[in-house]
Amino acid sequence: MKNLLDKLKGGDRRSIGQTDAVVHILKKDPSRFQEVFHGFKCQNPVVRMRAADIIEKVTRDDHGLLRGYELEIIDEFSVIEQQEVCWHIALLLPRLSVGKKDREKIVDVLRRYLEHESKIVVVNAMQALAELAIMDGLLKKKAVQLIALKMVDGSPAIKARGKKLLKTLG
Repeated sequence: MKNLLDKLKGGDRRSIGQTDAVVHILKKDPSRFQEVFHGFKCQNPVVRMRAADIIEKVTRDDHGLLRGYELEIIDEFSVIEQQEVCWHIALLLPRLSVGKKDREKIVDVLRRYLEHESKIVVVNAMQALAELAIMDGLLKKKAVQLIALKMVDGSPAIKARGKKLLKTLG
């Protein structure tokens, strides 16, 4: 069968290309997950963006696919500056099974994402912080502070999401 990354080529970053087809393939055959995961390392920004999108979509219901990739995501892929990749990395981070030390690294990544120029990256980082706080009560106070602080001078989208997240966090 054709290399899945080949299906991600072509077009530009405003299009999703064949990502839905690849998501469908991975849901039927998760053993091919690694093929798409390597798309994070691709020099082609379109392939890198689409790989991130696919990985985020297929792991929504199956976080186990991320096992073994935690440190790569935290240490290597979270420093990719491409905004479309950051959108998806932010949403992946709470899905990682990690210990306290790596969870602190995740919070540091999300704190950095809160300062990103892309409002989507900021909103997704806020969402990720809230998800982490729900899973780990010790992070609740920090998440609430970071979200509230971002809302002070944030865009209407940031303020709206922040209000919803703070309500969820109580």
